[in-house]
Amino acid sequence: MFNTEKNMITSRKILKLVETAKPVCMNIPRQKRHCSLVVCKNEIVSIGTNHFKTHPRAKRLGYRYDEMHSELDALLKAPQKKNLHLYNFRFNRFGEMRISRPCKLCMPWCMAIFDRIFFTTPTGIERIK
Repeated sequence: MFNTEKNMITSRKILKLVETAKPVCMNIPRQKRHCSLVVCKNEIVSIGTNHFKTHPRAKRLGYRYDEMHSELDALLKAPQKKNLHLYNFRFNRFGEMRISRPCKLCMPWCMAIFDRIFFTTPTGIERIK
């Protein structure tokens, strides 16, 4: 079980998110398979992936080659911009979880927009405080 300050995130909820993110990540045709889920009131409202597509906002944020990061892709697809939680996932080619902490370019705006940010590690899921 994974505790947060206000809500309890159960293993069942985490498993549901992993089961949603893993197939999405495994189908990304890149070596680094990142997937971000934006959740509002325990419902997934958008899914974003890292991809080669460029975007003006990615350019403003200073992303390398102006390529879209999964966090930005998920945020742009989200229907609302309040009371959101971000779950970042990364899997290797064997389907094992890897570190998916937002990069130094994503972290400032993610901290400003998302109420809570979670990311995978090889041993589980951690929350950014």
